[in-house]
Amino acid sequence: MTDAEWAALVAEGSDEGWKLVWERVVEPESRSMRSAELMKKYSITAGDIMGMMFDEMVGRGKIALYRGSGSFEGWLRRYARGFVLNANPAPHGEISIEGAHDGDGEEPTGMDLPTTDKEVLRKEVWDITHRCFLDLWMSDPERAYVHLLKTRFMLSSEEVKNFLDVSSTANVDQIFSRNIKFMRERWRKYDSVSKD
Repeated sequence: MTDAEWAALVAEGSDEGWKLVWERVVEPESRSMRSAELMKKYSITAGDIMGMMFDEMVGRGKIALYRGSGSFEGWLRRYARGFVLNANPAPHGEISIEGAHDGDGEEPTGMDLPTTDKEVLRKEVWDITHRCFLDLWMSDPERAYVHLLKTRFMLSSEEVKNFLDVSSTANVDQIFSRNIKFMRERWRKYDSVSKD
């Protein structure tokens, strides 16, 4: 099935088209390292993402914005990622007032001040991620390219196969799976060092 055919099925609301959206876009994105933790934090599920995707593409007609340039799967993944990022209530000015007071007529208790600096934590995560990727690059640059193209540029396995001239999409998936395992092992090593 071509991207144009898939896009047409999605626009029609066809079960076949939306089954592919679930299998190739929503499920993989919800299980990805970059989205899974945020989805857990903001209490959204893959089903929520699917519902938002349907509302956006069919309900609001955003599917018409796809012009056929680039991968349709990658284009949909950007939307799915956007839904995850926009689930954060903080940028929208929403605050929780639960626990501000216990409702028994007494004076409200003070708000708890943060004990950790999120910017420092974010920098540490960024540094560890770069160290892990550098180790991957030093061990095998081709594997590092596969990882970069899949995670940063959101290319499909077929696109990575063609771009890097890998023998098959199954081989690309296997390389990517090994990369994830490698990065997790390195992450544990660097994370334990940073906590000491």
